[in-house]
Parts: sequence; structure tokens; C-alpha cells
Amino acid sequence: MRGPAPLRVEQVLRLLPDVDALMPLRRYLVSSSQAQPATEPHRTVGKRHVQPGDLRDFIPQAIATATAHLRALYESAVVAIEAEQVGDFPDVVRALLRAGKCEQEVGRFAQARVWYDHALGVAEGLRERGPEIEALHHLGELEAERDQVDAAGRLFERTFRLAEAELDQEHAARACLGMADLAREQHRWQGAEAWYKRGLGFAERDPVRGGFLLIGLSDVARARGLLDVAALHLDKAREQFAQSAYGEGVVHTLNARALLAAETGRNDEALTLWREGLAELFGHGGERKLEMTVRVNMCQLLLDWGRLTETEDEVRRAEERAIVLNQNRQLARLYVIMGKLRGMQNDDTGFVFFEKAIELCQGASVLTRLEAEIYREYAHFRQRLGDREEAMAYLGRAKEILETAGDATLLASVDSELRELPTH
Repeated sequence: MRGPAPLRVEQVLRLLPDVDALMPLRRYLVSSSQAQPATEPHRTVGKRHVQPGDLRDFIPQAIATATAHLRALYESAVVAIEAEQVGDFPDVVRALLRAGKCEQEVGRFAQARVWYDHALGVAEGLRERGPEIEALHHLGELEAERDQVDAAGRLFERTFRLAEAELDQEHAARACLGMADLAREQHRWQGAEAWYKRGLGFAERDPVRGGFLLIGLSDVARARGLLDVAALHLDKAREQFAQSAYGEGVVHTLNARALLAAETGRNDEALTLWREGLAELFGHGGERKLEMTVRVNMCQLLLDWGRLTETEDEVRRAEERAIVLNQNRQLARLYVIMGKLRGMQNDDTGFVFFEKAIELCQGASVLTRLEAEIYREYAHFRQRLGDREEAMAYLGRAKEILETAGDATLLASVDSELRELPTH
């Protein structure tokens, strides 16, 4: 006798409050869900299925995961107290930062911010500036991950000024990289180039950091059409990574080389480079975020190339990996690609992908800038189908988000699109 039919993921998630205590269980039910046979062309993660009995079997593991996390936080708290007892206040700061990092790594951004702020408060009362520099940098990286562009920029700049004054080359280089990456993401190429070059001056003894700075310079040169310069930067980045034991540097370089190949229409070469990068990652248990970055880039190229059937096949493979790896940011980007693909097919039911992408940005780990980008693409989808009023509404929503997140460049683009939207 067959048991009850499995439930859809969206049904189960509606029953589970989005609270920290249930985070491991929510993530497990999504990552362990199963796709049904391809009878739903507009299927998203919420339409996958899960057996409640499987969740019951996961309870011991979920409790163990939560206990290990809590143990790490308590351990950091006790270390901080012990350091206070012996007057080692820099170690107090380091212990608090470890706890914050522990929270950040599992997506508990609000809790991470509390730990980091507490560490900064202690650090600011010390004579030595090293702990304060470290705390500011952690806060900058957190705000950058949360898409809070203005806040991240202010924190990285404070980090840089202090590190430069203290002759702390490591943190000066890290802050330069943070500032440059923010500028690059906003297409402020001149500012990005200046910060990348400045960072290289502080990274002479740090080949890994130097490699990332050179890849950043390559991205800027590629965006400006200086393709030979971009290739030279990548050659130097490869040399930098070769000096270190950082194996994933090869994959970062291959990803950048693939983007460069795609820029010049060498699409087959680009795909070959990305696949080589994925093989390299699987060879030594690679970084989840990097794998998904490569996969999303492959999907975007196939879409831009107009190879729609291949795009859908590649997106579905990437979707499966994103779900298993709990990579919601990149899963949202994949659904945007699927929505754009449906728009190119004049299929108005593609809206389901944009709606799911927006939903993925609104959980416990809010991704504001990405949400704004999705609303912008959603507006383009609606405009393509002739829905001017909805396109205007979605651009307006993107504008509201960007005004609070702080991204002047993207905000200016959205304002321009609002002004240029056809009146009929």
C-alpha cells in the first residue's frame, strides 16, 4: 500500500516560520527535495517535492548542526571573557569577531552584525589600532555581502585609512580590493582601476591578494575594450596564484579568461574554459560560490548567444547544483535568466521565475541590490510583452530599493529607463 503523496517545497516552507532555529531544517528540505519529471516547464524550487518523513530522519543531524554552531558561539564568548580576565583585549576582539564570522557564514547577517559591532566597540577603546582595523574590515565585508553599497564603502574606506596610517599592508590591500570591487560592480571603472592599482602597492608579499587585484584590473580593462591589456593582467594573475598554494586561483583566472573570450565572440572557447574550471574545482572539492558563478556565467552566455534550448538545459543543471549547495543568490540569478529566456519566446508565463527570484532575495538574508536588479529585469520582461504600466511599477520598485541600499550608478540607470519608457 502506497503512503501519502509527497508535499511541495512551497507547502512545507509556508508551514515553517523563517526563524533562526529552523534554518538548518528549512535548508535541508530544499536541498534534499526532488524534481518531478519535466512536465512543468515553469517549475521552480518551490514546485519540487519532499517527503515529511525524510525531514524527521534529519532531525538528529539538524540538532547536531545547531548544537555545534551554538558551541562555537559559546566557546568564542568564553574565550573573550578569559581574555578580558588577563587583560588581553585584542584577543577579546578576535574572539568576538570569530563568533560574528560564524554567524555570517550561515547567513545570519543581523546576528553577525551584533557581534561585529560589539567587537568594534571594544577595539575602539584600545591604544593599538590593529583590532579596530580587523573589526572594520569584517563589518565592510558583511555589508558588501548584504548589498549595502554605501555602508560597505564607508567601512572599507575607514579600514584603509587606519591600515595605511598603521603601515598594515595586509589590511590596506584587503580594503583596496573591497573598495575596488564595489566600484566595479557599479561600473565606476575609473574608481575601480584606481583602487585595484593602489591595492597592488600593498600586496607585494601577498600573491593571492595580488592575483585578485589583477583579475579586477582585467575586468576593468575588458569593460573598457582594452582586451590586450586585460589578457596581460590575467597572465600576471596566473603567475601570482602559481606562487601560492591557493589552487582555486586557477579557476578564478579561467573564469576571467572565459569572460574575455566571450567579449570577442569566441563563445566556444569561453564554454571550454568554464568547463575546464568546473573540472578543476571538482578535482579538489572547490568553493561553492565560485562553482555557481561559473555556472551562471555559462548560462548567461548561452542566452546572449541565442541558443535557447541549450540555455534551458544548462540552467536546469545549474539549478540542481544551486539547490543542493544552498546558493540562493545564484539560484535567483538563474531564475532571472529563465525569465528572460521565456520573454525571448514571448511566453508571458515566464513571470513565475521573476517572482521566485524576488522571493529568494527576501528571506532571513535580505539581498537588496540583487532584488533591485531583478525588479529591473522584470520590468524589461513586462515591457517586451507590451505591459508598460507593470514595467513602470517594477522600475519604480527597483528605484525605491536602491535609494535605501545606496547604489548611485544603478539608480541613475533605473531613473533613465523610467524617463525613456514609451508613453504608449
